[in-house]
Amino acid sequence: MYVQQLETFIWVAEAGSFGRVANTLFISTPAVVQQTNLFEEHCGVTLFKLSNRGVQLTPAGHALYEDGKKIIALSNQALARAQQIEEDSKETLRIGTSPIFRVRVLIDAMTMAREDGLPLKFEIPNLVAELSQINNNFDLLGQKCDLLEAIYCDIAWQGQCQFYELFQTPFGVAVNHHPLAGQTSVTIKDLAPYTITLSIPGVASQLDALRADILREIPHATIHDAETIGQDTIALSEVQPYIFITQKIFQDNHPNLVTIPLVTPYTLPYGLIYSNTPSQPVRDLLAYIDDHREALIKKWVS
Repeated sequence: MYVQQLETFIWVAEAGSFGRVANTLFISTPAVVQQTNLFEEHCGVTLFKLSNRGVQLTPAGHALYEDGKKIIALSNQALARAQQIEEDSKETLRIGTSPIFRVRVLIDAMTMAREDGLPLKFEIPNLVAELSQINNNFDLLGQKCDLLEAIYCDIAWQGQCQFYELFQTPFGVAVNHHPLAGQTSVTIKDLAPYTITLSIPGVASQLDALRADILREIPHATIHDAETIGQDTIALSEVQPYIFITQKIFQDNHPNLVTIPLVTPYTLPYGLIYSNTPSQPVRDLLAYIDDHREALIKKWVS
């Protein structure tokens, strides 16, 4: 908004010394002197006089010093107003998050979108209570939040929301102080002696297929049906020798448990959940994510 020499001139005027300004700016004293001389040439007037007491302003320099401060203040105010107008013109996108609906890929997506100048601003409303369980949270979409990041339950959620798939996440089992905790992977037969926590039937086709395999290979399996998945469900495996069927991506949801890969052909789709009537900001971010999908998911897919 103004030449850099004006600011250097004001610093020298206030410090009364080229050397003090050089120390403040971490540059050499000759560099400060050169900037000041260039500014004097630009203005066509003598701004400083040297004396035993250091650098002093001339009458012309004093006048320019007073007006220069006003110029810088006005420039800063003008720039701040312009930036605020641009910020106010951006549409807001609300990201839902909680210990269950953690934001992983969206954190990087928001950072990249800001750096690339996507005209969106992001808010993360406090919805911890509302998002305490993986359940039918679709009344929130478009009302209190615009996007959720989670697995997709293709049976229970069909028609109630839209889904953008980022990748498939494999199954695992989460245990605490358990005989299986030291294994690098487990099979269905390894689960035979233990109580298995699994979502109720009719939530996701992949979970139903896994349940069928468990009952086929372990006909008398003890399955604890979880109507919802929340912190209370996870806590069962923290205090009981239960085996919690989970996904690799969710191991940070239950840090007190050890997550071990489960040998099974099934995976669950992981991605972004949004309203059946998405807003323009949602469509804009999804289009951006689609263009940068490979870069965003590479650290989550192995």
